[in-house]
Parts: sequence; structure tokens; C-alpha cells
Amino acid sequence: MEYPRIIVRGPTTGSRVEECRKFPLTIGRSNVNDVIILDERASRTHAQIEALPDGGYRLVDLGSRNGTLLNDVLVKAAVRLKDGDTVTIGHHRLVFRLPAKREDVRYDDRPISGTVRLQKAGELLDLGQLGSGVGELPSRFREVTPTGPVTIDAERLHLLEKRSRMLRLFYDFNKQVARKFDIEAIYAEVARQIFEISNAGRVLIGKLAAADLPIVKWVAYRNDGMQQTYATMPISRTVIRKVMKERVSLWSRDIANVTGTAMLGVQSLMCVPMIGQEATPLGVIYADSLHLEGFTEDDVDYLGVLALTVALTLENIMAHEHLLHEAEARAAYRRFLPPHVVDQILRDPDSLQLGGVNQVVTTLFADIRGFTTLAERQSPQETVAVLNHYFERAAAVIFRHSGSLDKFIGDGIMALFGAPQPSDRDPINAIQAAIALQEVVQEVNADLREQGLGVQLSIGVGINTGEVTAGYIGSKLRTDYTVIGDAVNLAARLESNAKPGQILVGETTIRCLRDLMQRGIECEEGEHEFAFVPLGGLKVKGKLNEVNVYQILWGEALTDTLTNAAAAGSLGDAQPTRFRSSSGRPSVDAEETTARPKVGSEHARRESRRTLAVPVIVVGRDLNGNHFEETTETVDVSCSGACLRLAQPVAITSPLSVAVPAYKWRGEVIVRTVARDTQGYLAGIEIIGPGPKW
Repeated sequence: MEYPRIIVRGPTTGSRVEECRKFPLTIGRSNVNDVIILDERASRTHAQIEALPDGGYRLVDLGSRNGTLLNDVLVKAAVRLKDGDTVTIGHHRLVFRLPAKREDVRYDDRPISGTVRLQKAGELLDLGQLGSGVGELPSRFREVTPTGPVTIDAERLHLLEKRSRMLRLFYDFNKQVARKFDIEAIYAEVARQIFEISNAGRVLIGKLAAADLPIVKWVAYRNDGMQQTYATMPISRTVIRKVMKERVSLWSRDIANVTGTAMLGVQSLMCVPMIGQEATPLGVIYADSLHLEGFTEDDVDYLGVLALTVALTLENIMAHEHLLHEAEARAAYRRFLPPHVVDQILRDPDSLQLGGVNQVVTTLFADIRGFTTLAERQSPQETVAVLNHYFERAAAVIFRHSGSLDKFIGDGIMALFGAPQPSDRDPINAIQAAIALQEVVQEVNADLREQGLGVQLSIGVGINTGEVTAGYIGSKLRTDYTVIGDAVNLAARLESNAKPGQILVGETTIRCLRDLMQRGIECEEGEHEFAFVPLGGLKVKGKLNEVNVYQILWGEALTDTLTNAAAAGSLGDAQPTRFRSSSGRPSVDAEETTARPKVGSEHARRESRRTLAVPVIVVGRDLNGNHFEETTETVDVSCSGACLRLAQPVAITSPLSVAVPAYKWRGEVIVRTVARDTQGYLAGIEIIGPGPKW
């Protein structure tokens, strides 16, 4: 019976297929669901698919927090599913596929009549049961001609017997090794068959190693007595080299003519190559005998075909072992690395340099605040359940933003962005992950409220960028892939100083962000817009001097801060620098205040400002591109800039010409920020070149 299928595609993982064997079929983030979606926007039990009496199916949203989309339309009530419909839950897309329709088949139940031939498969393998004389051949081995039956001659009978024997041996061999993945067991079956069909006393499996030196991988003797007899008898390297290199079968009854000298009693030998599917020699099967008539031409023919079968079997085993090893490696790597990094490592293991490499990495630490108190109020089992619930979703967030999960530290998380594979977007990815972690905490808290546990989580996050040593570090018994360096320590110190719900970042991370902004790199579609504001110097453990710290603003905090700054009429010392989405358009509303820094102008943003009203004449173009000239005044000033009050909006980064008659100065400026207030618009400008002596 065929069942409907769901093809699940995630943002960073490949697709997987889930077979719908039971209904109703639930979909959600919890492990109790039939289809599990590791997505922070998915509810514990998000939606379900139900079977209808008429054989159809329908989709039902189970009151999920973020909703369910069917073909990009929000599901408000139960809706019937069609083949190929796409269900969107968070960042995952699920394609519903019905079983393929089959053409109707007609059957005929009339009894069998006429002349038929019935023969069991075993009879094909039992031609050895033929009579001893040609005249005693069974009827199926008589050739019929228009003039009457003609018995098969002895040569053709021999050919039939030979093929039947080979067929039976092949059947026995494949039956023995079909379910075995033990190479030595396969070699043992090869030797058993060679001993059965010939007078071989010794069988070995060999190959060429470095410098064309043959090595023996496996050897067997007909019996213990034969093993003692062969103790002093050498193996012909010449034969193995020739067969392996030229990929030919070799059979000889005159050893002296082959090797140049007799081999202490060995009278005959045969050696055949094991050739793989890519015409690659995997080794040789070598057999010798103490009898001059130890092997026949038929024996060599059979062994040649058997060697091909053995080669294919060995390749299948090696492929199976490779897949098992890759599956184990993939499962182990995916515990800590995002899927796309795992795929890259498995495709090109050399791309991951082990043992310690210096590289720039952005490190993120996140820790639950007040967890000791939380653990005291809950049983150990409840505490572990809460942690696992949070960690499961937090790990998915880190992977989704191209991070690597370094380790869980008690109730904390250490994640890396740029190890093992660096990217220009590592600082952005780290901040996006930090914001998503804060959202995860809010969603986990909502789940905890639904369960009535009376527990609420909050986390502090610290992020820093810098050169570290990345690699496998530890002992011979236990190693971990991690990073070590002062930049890592500072990220941990920032996390320990972060308040609940706060994201603190170091100055090197901010420099990277400003550099990315200058290069035009912005938030991608679906990412959070954010801003960073300087908090000043912070004294941290292990540092003699204070370090400059910045706070990440996002969501409501971003809107509130920018609105309050605009309403105050001045952005002040701690003006926010906003990292915008590429799809966003600069706006002149207060909540849309945007600052785009210029390389080398960091000192301007750190300068003190003072309130000063000075008449100025401004010439430029407004937001619509219309030319204007306006006499106005400054609101506040600094050494390299000022805040002007304008009657019309202007675009961010647009150039203006400004004249200050009282100071006999005229020059060019760049608009860095725009905000609207009750009297018009406030434009933060940066002066190009020397400015007036305010």
C-alpha cells in the first residue's frame, strides 16, 4: 500500500521525506509529533493533517502562535489538501504529495491449458545429475530437428555441464555472501570453492603495495597437513606483479618456465585479477598446487569470473562502510556544526585544517540569568526538561544563522561564527543569532506559562570578534573542536556583564559591522534590523584598561530608542547606528532615524556636542530630488558636524552646501541622519574637510 508523503525542506538543511502512515498526523516542534520541525517559529504542536471519509485529506492549524500558510495563504479554517500543495511553517516548507495513480489492471482467471514447460530453479543448478552416457540424456537436452531428435555430442554436453557447475557455484557464493559484510568471510568462501573445483593446496588474496611489492592480505590451506607442507614454499612475486599490472589471468603447469625456477614442489598455479567497476585492480586471487594437473582451463575460466564477482562484492562492502562512516561522521558533526558546513567537510575533508589554525572568529556566549534560583524551585527532572527544551531550539537558531555550536556550559551556550569556515558575514550572523535567541526565550516562556510551571527564563549575550586559534584541542582520549584566545575571553566577560535580555558586543565586532556597511552589505531578507549604541568603557576581569562596549538594539527597543532620540531634538553622545535591511527605504519618520558612518569618522561620533543656535544657509536637493535653498539654524554642533533644522526632508548620504556667515565659512557636508519633530526635520550632517571654529 502506498501512502501520502510530505517533503520537508528547511532553510539550511536538505530535503527529507516523511511517509504519512497514520492520521491525524501532527506537525510541530515537539518530539511527540509525527513530523518534527526544528524551527523556532513552530509551536510545540503546530498543525495536523486529517484523513477525510472520501479518501481525501485536509490541513488544520492547531492555534499556532505564528500561523500556518498553505500556498502562501494564511490557514484560518480546515482546508482540503491537493497533490503538490505547499505548507509553510516558520522557515520550513512542506510539500504534500499524494500516491501516484495507477492505471486500472484487468485480470484473466481462466485455467492454464495447452503445452507448457515447468521447471524448478534447482534443476538449473543440478546438471550433475545427468546420466553417464550420452544416450541417457534427459529429453530437455535432446536437440529436435525436422528429421528427428539428435542427441547432444560430448563436447556440447561438457560445455553445458561446465556452465551449470559455474552457475551453481556462483549461486552458492552469492547466497553465502549476500548478507555478509565481513571481507574475511568472503575470502573464506572463495577458498572453499577453489578447493572444491580443483586440486589447489593453497589459496591467497594479495595486492601490490608501495614500490610494487606484493603483500598477502589473506591465505588459506586445504588442511593442516598441507599448511605444514607449504611452510617452506615461496609465492611468486613475478606472477602477482604481472597479473596485477597487466590485468590478465595466468595459468601454468610448468612453473619453471613462468618464474625461471621451480618453487620447491609447486607444480602448477593460477592467478587472476580482481577488477572493479572503474577497471581498477583491487588485488589478485592466487592458487597453487603440488600436482602437475592441479588446474584445468575450466578452473581458470571460472576463477576469472568469480574474481569479478568478488571485486564487485568488495566494492559494495567498501561503499557500505564508507556510507556508514559518513553517516556516523555526519551525525557527530551535526551535533555542533550547521548542515552546510558538515556537507562541505564530508565533500572535502582537507578543507577543515585540524590541529590549530589562527583565524578571525566571532564568538557568542549566552547564559540564563538566575538559573540557580530556578533550579532550586524545580525538581532535577523538570530543570533538565526546561533546559533541553531551550537548548534544542537555541541550537537550531545557531545553525540557521551559519554558526557552530561549540559547547553547552551548564545553562550557557558557546557558539562560533567563522570556525571552521570563515565568512564576511560572521559578525552579522552572530548578532542575528543573538536576537533570535532572545526571541526563542520569549517563546519558551510562553510554552512554560501554558504548562503552568511558573518558570520564566531570561538570557544575557556577549559577542566579540578577533583572531583566535581554532582546532582540535584536548588529549589522546578526548578532543574537542574549539577556539582559544583573548577575543574569546572578552566575549565571555561581556556576557557576564550583560543584563537580562541584553546583547553586548565588543569594539572589534562594531568595527567589522561598520566596514560591512561601507561595503554596502546589509541585512538579508527575513533578518532582523538592528542598531548599536556605545555604552562607554567597561572594566572587565583580566583587562588592565577599560574596554569599549556597545549594546545591540532590536525590535521594540530599537524603535523606542530612535523615537526618543528624535523627540529630544538631538541624538546626543550615544547615537544609534542602524544596520538596515536591503529592502528597507530610508524614511524621514522619527522611528526611521538612520546613521551611516564613514570610514575614518569614528572620532566624530565620539566627540562631545554642545547646544548652539547659529544661522546657516543650506543649498541642496530634497527627498524628491527638487532643488532648494533655505536659511535656517543649527540645533547643536561638534568639531566635525552639526544638527540642522530643515523645512523639507533630505535623503541619507545626500550632499549639501552649507554657509555659516557669522564664521565666514562655506563648505560641503554629507547628511548622516534624518529625523522628524514637531517643527520640521532634524538633519545630522558631517562636514567634509576643515569646519568652522564653533
